[in-house]
Amino acid sequence: MKHTEKQLLFAGGDLRQITAAEELCTSCKVTVTGFDRFGSLPDCLTAAEHMHDLPQAVDALVLPMPVTQDGCFLYTPFGSNALRLPSLLPLVKPEGTVLGGRLTAQLRSQIEAAGFRAKDYAAEETFALRNAVPTAEGAIQIAMQELPVVLQGLPCLILGAGRVSRALQSRLRALGAEVTVAARRCTDLARTACAEGKHQKKPLKSA
Repeated sequence: MKHTEKQLLFAGGDLRQITAAEELCTSCKVTVTGFDRFGSLPDCLTAAEHMHDLPQAVDALVLPMPVTQDGCFLYTPFGSNALRLPSLLPLVKPEGTVLGGRLTAQLRSQIEAAGFRAKDYAAEETFALRNAVPTAEGAIQIAMQELPVVLQGLPCLILGAGRVSRALQSRLRALGAEVTVAARRCTDLARTACAEGKHQKKPLKSA
């Protein structure tokens, strides 16, 4: 498919960003930065690790999820160089779009003050549902690495009954764990009532 005039810049992030960038290569010209330690990138992506190599006047800047872990620098687990949002905003076209996962009020204000549209893709239900699976599997991976015992027969308490909780419940039970779900709302508990395992009979009281 022939590229459109759309220019996208992906700055930082993990494997999810690379996957999304590769998918968009079919319809846009995509540049990535903050991935010099990633290894071999898909052929359709253009890597630019220095400011003078970054494209000018991009239609959209795509930030990682989370955008930042320290409130200052972008989340770049595969990058050697520190990236900051203020240095990247001038690369976006007037009235362009800046997308990020879990945008804080401060970040949103910063983006909008620069004259751009701010979009939190993590707030989209389709993204949240799909992202719950790798989040749940990541939690299990950490548990298996850190615990001195196996998950088989292990009592596990999950606080909350949202998307990640539901993905985690089935996976823990499949591994033989004894799962208990605690939540504040009766409606949340009702969703787990038909699932195998224990759960709180009453919603938890607010502290």
